Order: sequence, then structure tokens, then C-alpha cells
Amino acid sequence: MLWEKRKMLILAVNPGSTSTRTALYENERCVDSAKLEYAGDFLDLPLFPDQYLARGRGVLDHLERVGVEPRQLDGFAARGGRLKPLPSGVYRVNEKMVEDAKRGLQGQHPANIAVVMAWDFEKKFGVPAYTVDPISVDELDERARITGIKGIRRVSLSHALSMKSVAKKAAREIGMEYAEAGLIVTHLGGGGSISAHRQGRMVDLYNSDQDGPFAVERAGGLPTLKLLEYIEEEALSIPEAIKELAHEGGMVSHFGIRNIQDILRLAEDDAGAKSVVDAYVYQITKGVSSFLPLFGGRPDALVFTGGVVHSEAIRRMLGEALGFAGRLLWYPGEFEMEALAEGVRGVLRGDFLPLDY
Repeated sequence: MLWEKRKMLILAVNPGSTSTRTALYENERCVDSAKLEYAGDFLDLPLFPDQYLARGRGVLDHLERVGVEPRQLDGFAARGGRLKPLPSGVYRVNEKMVEDAKRGLQGQHPANIAVVMAWDFEKKFGVPAYTVDPISVDELDERARITGIKGIRRVSLSHALSMKSVAKKAAREIGMEYAEAGLIVTHLGGGGSISAHRQGRMVDLYNSDQDGPFAVERAGGLPTLKLLEYIEEEALSIPEAIKELAHEGGMVSHFGIRNIQDILRLAEDDAGAKSVVDAYVYQITKGVSSFLPLFGGRPDALVFTGGVVHSEAIRRMLGEALGFAGRLLWYPGEFEMEALAEGVRGVLRGDFLPLDY
């Protein structure tokens, strides 16, 4: 094929809360990766235009440092943010997507920056812009959406890119097609998501931004009446409450630190700290176990990924608690950059067509 006769250069960009990750792929090989970090007052700036402009300059400066001219790129793979609800897949970035990202259609998230950056690369340098499995991938069963308040419905916002990627890896590892496998996939990082995958779809999930187990920096599900009382007692505005729930909750609320290894070291000598770690693991096991009925109590595998999964102690505790439920598969770290590049590479090679937003 044409693409096999020369280098195919794809730039993957994934903005997070405190950094922007970039990875340059030459065909299937990652030839450069970087983590452009930010701190202090910068993180309190609005995503648009302030952070967007600064992060965009940072990506261009990094390309210049490694000797890559943007026009050399064959594709830009942007992590998709809180866009409109979408089926899983690879999407061509367009003006409507950019508009939804800028206004925070389902809330602001640093990943919203990436598709706008990709669109600018396409307009300025002629680089085709795509996103893969954005945060707003929505394949929920209708029964998973209904809540106890008629005017409130559960929405699908999650670490979809990560979980879809490792779900497919796990299916291959157990000798099945992803579309046939029954999997419960858990992403554990600064945030957290747990999802049930059946017949190639994420039919139910928890996201620690809104419900389910608390995460390193997110509060997870909370007793609703107690939450209302807390917001009133602390005189929090809605933006202040969202910041506390989504960025200063979880382990950060208890310990004031975000590094899971440092937290685990505290738990070795402090009974109070150990209780919080035990609760963290317990809530994860409770969240995972709640999806077992979807698979008759026996999924094909329980799959774990994300930075926290590097911890041998966390893997041991989860293994002891969930071994009864079947096979456990571990994919420590992040596979988002790889998944972004793989999706765009498939489109450029003509393996499949991109979806319309």
C-alpha cells in the first residue's frame, strides 16, 4: 500500500489537568514523546483562550526542538474532550466539534483544547485533524441512564479512550473478539472510571467526576443530602463546588497530595491513612462487583489500567478482593497516545472511514 512505502508521521496530543502530553509516531513506532508541564497560577486560567494559546505554543515549540516542521505531519490525533454524546470511533474534526469544545458542551476539560489545536493545525499547515474515542463516548443502555429524579439522567463521560483500548487488548489476550467479550474495565489514575463492555459497547459505567468510587483527586459518589449541607455550610458557589469535587476531592481531600506511592507510604505507619486506602480499594471493588449481574456473575475478564495500577500493593489488594469474580488482567500505565495514533493510522491507511461529527 502507498502508506507502507514511506514514513507516516502522526502527532498525538493529550492535554491533562497539569500537563500536555505529545507523542510523535513514525508508522507504528513512537519516535518522540514529551510531557509539557504547567503549574501555579497558570492552572487557574480559563481553558479558552488563555491555556489553549499557551499550550498550543508549547506544542509548536517542542516540534521545533525535535526538528519537525508541522507540514511534514500526515495526521494530528487529538484526545477528544467533553463533546456531544457519540458512538465509539475515529472522528474528523470539524467546525461544529470545535464550537462544542470551546463552549464546553458537557463541561470544560483540558482535553477540549486538543481538538481546537488540531483544527488550527489543519487550517494553518494542511494537517488532517482527527479525534479518537473522546470522553463523551456514549453507548449506555437506557436503563443505565434513569435516576430517581425524573429531570436528572446519568450521562456517559469517562476515560473512554483508555478503556476501549485496553478492552481490545484484553480480548485479544484471552483469545476473543472484542465484540464478543464480556469485560469489566477499570481505569485508575488522578480520576477513575469503571465500565461494563458487552458486545463491543460500554453499556454502563461510573466516572469519579460524578459517581462511583472516589479517585486520587476526585470525590466520586457522595451522600446527596450531606453534599447539599456541605455546600451550604462552606458557602461554596457552583464553580467552587465543582472544583472541589473534581480536582480537590478523593485522596487529595484526605492527604493534600496526589502521588499514590507517597500515600501508600503514609498508610504503612498511620492507621487513619490506612483506613482511607482501604476505603479507596473497597469502593473500587464495590463498583466493579456491581456490574457482575450484567454477565451472569462471571465476566470473561476484569481489566485494570491507569497509573495507579503500577502499584504492586494496589494490585494485590484488588486481586485478593476480586479473585472470586474470574480472571484479572493488568495493563499498568496509559495507552491513550498509542490508541490515538493507531486510530488515525487506520484512517490514513484506508482501513476504515472516519465518522462524521
